[in-house]
Amino acid sequence: MKTQIVASLMPLEQTLTHDELSNIERYAKNFDILELRIDGIPDCEVAIVEQMIQQMTALPVTFELLVTYRTSQQGGKGELSQAEYLQLLRELSALDKIDLIDIEWEPNQENRREVVEAIHQGGKVSIASYHNFETTPTIEVLKKTYYHMSKLGANHLKIAVMPKSQQDVLTLLQALSEAHEALQQWVTGISMGQLGLISRTAQNTFGGALSYGALSDSVAPGQLHVETLAQVLPLYSIFES
Repeated sequence: MKTQIVASLMPLEQTLTHDELSNIERYAKNFDILELRIDGIPDCEVAIVEQMIQQMTALPVTFELLVTYRTSQQGGKGELSQAEYLQLLRELSALDKIDLIDIEWEPNQENRREVVEAIHQGGKVSIASYHNFETTPTIEVLKKTYYHMSKLGANHLKIAVMPKSQQDVLTLLQALSEAHEALQQWVTGISMGQLGLISRTAQNTFGGALSYGALSDSVAPGQLHVETLAQVLPLYSIFES
């Protein structure tokens, strides 16, 4: 599978601005999926998301839409409680025009497994994600995390960690490669920050399904602009689509 480029957009108002809509249209040829990061929206509700989707579908470009609400526990701006967060995902599962929904992985999965099922029943693809902004766990821990994430039933498994050394980057890429070989799901592995930049550009080389870039300001440490990512990613692509 060819690595797909995800363009991340984090609105900070309850409607998309002219500049945000212009950037989507301008750079649409450089990405496959648009990630709408809704955790930055003040008083975020499903009705607001629905209005934003209407704004985007009016544009003369096509792309798949991923909706992500990143909680503060995993590095986002979201302030919802866990119960409110999961209920929001259930409600998003019923909306039209959404193709993928991100759900944060936690060790206690039973209530999250029910939400993944709701996402699939809504005809959408699920991405289970886990972020560690402090460090890069050992290869054994990363491999076990991918394995436990796979039991959630999501379609994609995404891990993003913070490197402190070049060896940390290699550790993440090894875990990604082994997870790609061992698991049925699509996998993504990101080593954040400038030190881990190669993990974003060489996702395809190690079996990664998704590489995230920015439409304007980066929403995660080390994100490249999608235009740059689209130019560089093919240099590292070894798998046929």
